[in-house]
Amino acid sequence: MSSIPARSGARTDAAILDAIRRSPDTTRVAIARELGVTAATVTNSVKRLIADGLVLESGRARSTGGKPASLLRVSTTSRWAIGCTVESDRLSLVAMGVTGALRGRVMLPLGALDGADLTEPLRAALTELGALDPAQRPAFTGIGIADLRGHGLGVEELGAAVRDLTGAPVVIGTAAVCAGLGSAWVGEQDPERPCLTVHLGPTIGVALLRDGRPLLPATGWPGELDHVAAGPDGTPLHEIASPAADVRRALDQGLGAELGLDPAGERVLSDHARLTEAAGHGDERAAAVVTASARAIAGAVAGIAGPLGIERVVLSGTSVSMAPRIYREAFAGVLRSRTGALPPGHEVAVSTVQPHPCSVGAAALALTSALSPAA
Repeated sequence: MSSIPARSGARTDAAILDAIRRSPDTTRVAIARELGVTAATVTNSVKRLIADGLVLESGRARSTGGKPASLLRVSTTSRWAIGCTVESDRLSLVAMGVTGALRGRVMLPLGALDGADLTEPLRAALTELGALDPAQRPAFTGIGIADLRGHGLGVEELGAAVRDLTGAPVVIGTAAVCAGLGSAWVGEQDPERPCLTVHLGPTIGVALLRDGRPLLPATGWPGELDHVAAGPDGTPLHEIASPAADVRRALDQGLGAELGLDPAGERVLSDHARLTEAAGHGDERAAAVVTASARAIAGAVAGIAGPLGIERVVLSGTSVSMAPRIYREAFAGVLRSRTGALPPGHEVAVSTVQPHPCSVGAAALALTSALSPAA
């Protein structure tokens, strides 16, 4: 049982709303037991949530002798948000309701984001998703943005453009935090077990979730492992295991022509996806490169997982999804070989959130920010 600390009424409401979202058709008694709060606390919170249109009484539980308890579930139309991921060649936007159901998706091709005039393309995308529809605006909570490129150029300007068009709040999160939230929001993570999300993109990011929320701010702390010493001589991890390092190693081993890799190294992310896809399909030389990289990253993660009592590690990223078995087995082997890093019975998993854990997580970040005010 996870006991929530003393908090304002709004934060208690957010915790109880999340419990109802995770367990549709639950009861007030079950929520009080799960969160370790009094029945009166739950009753008062549920009254506020019903008055706000966030929660509905969906029926009655089977009677056990007394008055049947009311069943509670989140209203599917009560709140929704947009998650936006920024990639090198496109913006991906998804609209998601508070229950985690996707309402729509738009892909917006783009060139260099920095300095680009995106007003009209954004207006069209936001219109398609319903963010500019007066009838849908009352339930619209805002937009979350995750930059998957790793450098952040133009993201503040993008946020300002979206804010100007919609008048809604905009929150920007790291790729790892959004990947973790996306994974947690759809039920891949047990909210009562500490879970570490490892996101492989241009940088290697980590996010620690507890009770379905990041323990550290979504922004401010980058959560990157790139400069962690990984070699015996203090070599930073990004020089040993990163998309750029993996592609260089593949080129050095003569895989360039076979896999169509760019010798100039100007297509690192797409080339890394080619490399991991070949590894996932059984190319032994590609698999050796990817396995060595995954084991090095897992070694850095082990230094976090053990001391913090991590019980589950979730891996995400395009390249990870291309060779899930290789990454999962490499991480599990390294973590379990390090005493205490991942005890027996605990697990390593690859996120299967679609269309992308970061876009779903960015929408979840916007919803969480709106429904869970800071203490």
